[in-house]
Amino acid sequence: MAGLLAALLSAAVYSIGLAVEQRALHRSPGISLNRPFHLARVLLGNPRWVAGCALAAAGSVGLVVALGLAPVSVVQPAFAGGISTMLLVVALVLGDPITRGEKVALGLMPVALLLLSLSLGSGGATGTRPDVPLLLTVSVGTVLACVGAMALAGGRGRYVSAAAMGAAAGLAQGVAGLQGKAVGGLLADRGLIDAVLPVLASPYPYLYAVGWAVGIVLFQTSMQRARASVTAPVANVVGNVFMVVLGTVVFSEDLPGDPVALALRAAGFALTLAVVVLVRGNGARAEADTARDRSGLDTAGPRHPAG
Repeated sequence: MAGLLAALLSAAVYSIGLAVEQRALHRSPGISLNRPFHLARVLLGNPRWVAGCALAAAGSVGLVVALGLAPVSVVQPAFAGGISTMLLVVALVLGDPITRGEKVALGLMPVALLLLSLSLGSGGATGTRPDVPLLLTVSVGTVLACVGAMALAGGRGRYVSAAAMGAAAGLAQGVAGLQGKAVGGLLADRGLIDAVLPVLASPYPYLYAVGWAVGIVLFQTSMQRARASVTAPVANVVGNVFMVVLGTVVFSEDLPGDPVALALRAAGFALTLAVVVLVRGNGARAEADTARDRSGLDTAGPRHPAG
């Protein structure tokens, strides 16, 4: 129960951080992956964005702590479901328009993740010790693939949608999540004090930092183009599916042998795909709305120097 409560509290803090970041981004000069130094200057020079980022980071740290208190099959779905619910509540409170498809998608995501968690909880212990060579290969390969795909698309002048960036961000955040699961396993096996040195001597915190950094750059760029209620569910679903699939292999967790549990897992994956399709279908409209709002802000006052 402590792990579940910690996951929900972390999700609430993380979601508030996302809302603060989004408001700050929509009032900032345009950012692009092709101008990394300008991107860093715009983000780090915005105190509101830095405050929101600190809250989101605190939520991420809370997730790692929660992973040491309960199985990932309980913590991760609770964290993801909490984020989707909080983002919907925040959007409604702030008066942002929510389409019917987005409401359906946000309603389906917690159900999908719940089904996945139920299938994972059917027998067998949760893996706490990863196959380190496999973890390193998957993590480095995924991060390089995300960065390479976005750079290639941007370099050829192609427009990269907010949903596509959100999906890439989800993969990078999934890499960070795998490291968080490994750190949580050390915490569970050794306790907080005794785990400090093994954690620092392992590659997990450093790979976590790389995955988190790549994910946050992609996610912030996507969130400036559309609402968090559009980009966050895509990143969330992709990241969680990535963690479930790769975590099962990397941490040697058994697939469900019970037909009911296997059916729950299949249904969970089907629903996650439905969520991505529903959110992606509304992504273009949300980007157009956000661009119109930002254009209104630009014409209402002087633009900040691009540097």
